[in-house]
Amino acid sequence: METRDRIHLDGEWVETHGTERLELVDPRSGEVHAVVRLADAQDVDRAVAGARRVLDEGPEWPVAARVAALRALHDRIAERAEVFAETISAEMGSPDAFARQVQVGMPLATLATTVDVLEGYAFDEALGDSTIAREPVGVVAAITPWNFPLHQALAKVGAALAAGCPVVFKPAETTPLTAYLLVEAARDAGVPPGWLQLLPGRGDVVGAALAEHPGVDMVSFTGSTAVGRAIQRAAAGTVKRVALELGGKSPSVLLDDLDAEAFAVAVRTSVGFCLMNTGQTCAAWTRLVVPEERYDEAVAVATATAAAFVPGENLGPLASGIQWDRVLAHLARAVEEGAEVVHGDPAPVRPERGFHLGPVVLGRVTPEMAVGREEVFGPVLAVQAHRGDDDAVRLANATDYGLSAGVFAADPDRAFAVARRIRSGTVHVNGINSNRLAPFGGYKQSGLGREYGRFGLEEFLEVKSIQPPPRG
Repeated sequence: METRDRIHLDGEWVETHGTERLELVDPRSGEVHAVVRLADAQDVDRAVAGARRVLDEGPEWPVAARVAALRALHDRIAERAEVFAETISAEMGSPDAFARQVQVGMPLATLATTVDVLEGYAFDEALGDSTIAREPVGVVAAITPWNFPLHQALAKVGAALAAGCPVVFKPAETTPLTAYLLVEAARDAGVPPGWLQLLPGRGDVVGAALAEHPGVDMVSFTGSTAVGRAIQRAAAGTVKRVALELGGKSPSVLLDDLDAEAFAVAVRTSVGFCLMNTGQTCAAWTRLVVPEERYDEAVAVATATAAAFVPGENLGPLASGIQWDRVLAHLARAVEEGAEVVHGDPAPVRPERGFHLGPVVLGRVTPEMAVGREEVFGPVLAVQAHRGDDDAVRLANATDYGLSAGVFAADPDRAFAVARRIRSGTVHVNGINSNRLAPFGGYKQSGLGREYGRFGLEEFLEVKSIQPPPRG
């Protein structure tokens, strides 16, 4: 059994002050597979102090050196892709192929894009007689979730380091082993001491201490909306910058001009995106919004598509027993409030091994039902019926979230017109586009700020106006 009992500070693996030991459970089997010793608030003080030293006292880490180190980091991760994939599968349950192709492949693509942007980025620009300088925001606390443990880490850590910000990195307490692998790769890649500190720990201990710490200039957090609110409140005391990528209840809207084949493709695409990562994806299209007159057609294709996702094969488990209980509570409430179960078992007995749950498709869901508004974070699709474009937009916007959406139509102009009316940070039209240069982030209670490409880099930069002497 693997044991990790040290934290990474100032380029060294050192003993943690914290004494709590957390057993990590493999969600595929329900068995303990590793133990990690957690950091505490005193370790936060040590980590922040080291990050501040390199920021305030140097030595400087020039852009060219950052480019070289981040490219080397990409290569070190790629060389160890199998180890990363196996670790992620053990930590949060991804099937092997998904772990390799998405859990490791996607963050590599994101990091490569970040480095390309950095290499060509102009940190200074002329504006009239003035110079506009973009400078590092300062020490960044990166607090990442368990559902994409490598990707969300690199989206934050990669961009912050590219911007010239030292990072104190707190992974989700249930997926720290991936973070250890990342920091080891960063050391091998030449990231200098003090620029990447690692603190495995609980959110209400380490995360809270980072959010309120006066030595932290910015918090970048991905996770639940409830925790995001708590971080924002804690950060307000020092008026630090906060970037939040939070929950979603994203719709896929199908318009009535699709022919039968295109309609079926749109439903299959939507269901596949909903069930990706066992529905444990913040941007998942968990609501399928279809024309009333084609509701039965949509349900038939959706149920057939969902039936092809088999727990333990191409559908991983839920990430923990806690997550299993949460999802089943959502399902029980959905049935109680009148949602029709058109596929799957909404009240199964927990398996003897692991936390596997088959897909559930719920029909005739309305915005008045909790399952039509609230994030479930499991393999659950809610089907809703609309009566035209205006009604489809109303349903799409009838949640507190606005992270992602899809629109499918035969007429692309009509699809774009509907897309512009949906209050969401990302709207895909007639398919899924994985443009890593495009920004990702939410409207409403889905968060603040943007990740990826130039937008992700600039999230970690301050803007300074340098004014010349007045003329004459």
